[in-house]
Amino acid sequence: MKIDPHVFRARFPHRCALDRCRSRCCQGGVWADLEEREAILRNADLFLPYVRHEAKDPSLWFGETLKDPDCPSGTAVETNTAGDYCVFFHPGHGCSLQKAAIALGRHEWEFKPRFCIMFPLVVTGGVLTVDEDMGEVWCLQDENRTHPVLSAVEREVNHLFPDEVAQKLLGEAAGGRKKTSAA
Repeated sequence: MKIDPHVFRARFPHRCALDRCRSRCCQGGVWADLEEREAILRNADLFLPYVRHEAKDPSLWFGETLKDPDCPSGTAVETNTAGDYCVFFHPGHGCSLQKAAIALGRHEWEFKPRFCIMFPLVVTGGVLTVDEDMGEVWCLQDENRTHPVLSAVEREVNHLFPDEVAQKLLGEAAGGRKKTSAA
């Protein structure tokens, strides 16, 4: 995986502020890896108490499937929407997958798709970069971008990436180096 130098320069709020953004990054659904879809469907009963009424049917949770070399399995699956939001979004508590994991005493991101966890970071064309296409969301508006993105998502980086990649990302961010690198 290559790392876009922009990752080391990009800014983000100190943390997500769901009370300010109303989870607009969940609008339109998200892309998950094929294996993530399978894990979610195997555990569908765990999520039913937390999804919105209109999203109670697991057969409606996922839509289009595409080949995608940026996904670990090589296949991406879109989550469908209920209204304008991802079927797993609930206005009362955010991500139903995350809410269920927490309620069950599991890691909060056990079932959450990795591309959701890593936002605003994204892997595209084999390059880790920052999603700049969602400028209408609160966290990506210039006035709210107050901290280096990697410091804002340090927990997520440590969770998602192998140790050597996480250390490289966080070390270079702390060191202020802005060169192109490969992980």
